[in-house]
Amino acid sequence: MNLLPEDVPDREVFTITVEHRGSGRYRVIRDELCSLGADGKWSWGYRWPGGDREPVTDAEQDDYHAGRDAWIASHQFDLETALRLAEQAAPHVRVMRTTAAQALADYLAETEHTDRAD
Repeated sequence: MNLLPEDVPDREVFTITVEHRGSGRYRVIRDELCSLGADGKWSWGYRWPGGDREPVTDAEQDDYHAGRDAWIASHQFDLETALRLAEQAAPHVRVMRTTAAQALADYLAETEHTDRAD
């Protein structure tokens, strides 16, 4: 999903993809690894409170897996929900300091200016 017309340079950096994850579940992604959560925020994945170290004890293993499962549940959706979330997020995808909506407005203004010059 992308707001920008196909002839816009660097259009792909604003692209959001709805990806099938199996069992009727989908995730909304950008930059291949950044997932949209049910809260509308982008996430680079589950981060265990234990930091970079591996869970060692059974309690830590349980905590890690419970947290990871909760993260997955909040970042995978049925198809209808995933498409709705992607559509809502598309104008707000930000690259550097520019949103997709701003990039589209700039493109349209530039196109209009070019058309008037012809």
